Amino acid sequence: MKRAFTLIEVLVVVAIIAILTIAVIVGLTGQRDKASDARAKSDLDRLKIAFEDYYNDHNCYPPAAWFASAADCNSGNLKPYLNAIPCDPKTGLPYKLETDTTGCTWFKLYTNIQSTSSTVVFSTPVQIGSKTYNYAVSSTNVTLPFPTSTPTPTPSPSPSPLPSSSNTYYYCSSLNNCSSYDPVRFSCSPSYTNDPYCGGRGGIICGSTGTCTKL
Repeated sequence: MKRAFTLIEVLVVVAIIAILTIAVIVGLTGQRDKASDARAKSDLDRLKIAFEDYYNDHNCYPPAAWFASAADCNSGNLKPYLNAIPCDPKTGLPYKLETDTTGCTWFKLYTNIQSTSSTVVFSTPVQIGSKTYNYAVSSTNVTLPFPTSTPTPTPSPSPSPLPSSSNTYYYCSSLNNCSSYDPVRFSCSPSYTNDPYCGGRGGIICGSTGTCTKL
């Protein structure tokens, strides 16, 4: 005659199964987070390169309107710099884009890294609106709040200081066309500060073309 399991034996078996199940779920979740993090970091690196290439051709960064909703995911707005705009694998939405008021001086692209043990994240998360972010890439003329103790590359000449965000600089890019520019990246003459008419008034704007040299 076979002996039945006692209540204690059944409880022990159930507990072991539960522990093993939890361990498997935690392990799979960790691997999934690492995969999402790796993709997000790769996306941001590619976007940073595309943004700089776009800037070199347009003297401005891509507009925030291209990163406004899920409808912008996989759009071709950044062609030929990037065939399709990638979106955050964790949210299904575009990466958060932050720029200066003109969109022509600096940019920051944000995400959230889940597996912080394998990636250096911000010392203190950045809050934008109702959301917080712990990782980003940016143009070279702004800094991000990564830990200062992180090893840095071989020192290189410091970039020019960022002009006051309250000032916007303009020059005559062509006849009747007064355009803003980034004085950190370009030296333009004649230059007009906070004057979108480039010194012109009464319907006369830019009677001659200025010069602009990349620094």
